[in-house]
Amino acid sequence: MQEANPGPSVEIQHLTLTTPRGPLACERLGSGPPLLMLAGLGSRARLWGELPRILSSRFTVLAPDNRGVGGSRSGESFTLEGAADDADQILEEQAGQPAGVLGVSMGGLIACTLAARHPALVGRMVIASCGARLTPSHRRVLRFFELVLSRLSPGEAAEALMAFAFGASFADRYPGYVDQAARLWTLDPEDVPGALGQIEHLRSGWDLGPALEAVTCPTLVLAGELDPLVAAASTRELASRIVGAGYREVPRAAHSVLAEGGAALLSEVVEFLAS
Repeated sequence: MQEANPGPSVEIQHLTLTTPRGPLACERLGSGPPLLMLAGLGSRARLWGELPRILSSRFTVLAPDNRGVGGSRSGESFTLEGAADDADQILEEQAGQPAGVLGVSMGGLIACTLAARHPALVGRMVIASCGARLTPSHRRVLRFFELVLSRLSPGEAAEALMAFAFGASFADRYPGYVDQAARLWTLDPEDVPGALGQIEHLRSGWDLGPALEAVTCPTLVLAGELDPLVAAASTRELASRIVGAGYREVPRAAHSVLAEGGAALLSEVVEFLAS
């Protein structure tokens, strides 16, 4: 995979919204129909790398820092429900119409919760690499994340986690891309407590079953065939609970299916969200 051509510069607005749960940081860029991008555990908007800029040619991209990290570091502790309400406020203030929502990993859980709690705001949804409920394997993965973040420096933790973020064939073929992903995921030291708080909340358990059955928007669900963090079977179960949802499993991919699926998958996602 070649690095994306930078192309023309795109102005990024750095917004701070005032919410009942505390300050909420969000990047806004591009023009067109709104697209809310919800990233995973410990993630700030920068985790997306060049993807928001690429998508900004088709959408008005809204990419928040998750509650507990970055510009959303202060305020209430992270919960899925609170994060969904944060996302609701972003769309209420910045979208002006039903939005596309793209959520990966923990961001997919937030997206599903948003679509169930605030259905009028979500027009279409793509979610990737997340499970409908806390399973014993998820609990072990979250414990692993907790140990890595608690005992290693942020840079070391990011390097360790790359072993599970990408499949071996992708990592061997694109080592520079994986190195860049590690840099993007490296937490600021001040964000480690917030990321651990997210882990603590997730380890307390979630079951999106009733929420998923309330989702009415067109939905596409993506999974990596070899995802060691969220098994494809768990993501397939989530897709089966959403009426009419499409399901796409990326061969030989691990957790980072949007990257591992390449340009063809990204084009499919963009056309789904834009239709």
